[in-house]
Amino acid sequence: MTLGMRIRNRREELRLTQRELSERAKLSQAYLSQLEQGKFEPTAPTIIRLARSLLLSADELLGMNEKKTEKDERRAV
Repeated sequence: MTLGMRIRNRREELRLTQRELSERAKLSQAYLSQLEQGKFEPTAPTIIRLARSLLLSADELLGMNEKKTEKDERRAV
């Protein structure tokens, strides 16, 4: 799952509009929309602001806690 998809999914889980999340994270709504679409990669401070606004850790937002697929596990061996 991409970062943009994780942002959008979590925003929707919290029942927030893009406008509400953009206000919480102090980002423009247009920029948030582009992040969700995968058009930009946010900076570290932006990731932290988004994670806090989405009630997640930065690791969770970045997908570092996602389960590895079988294919990924075979590559590691």
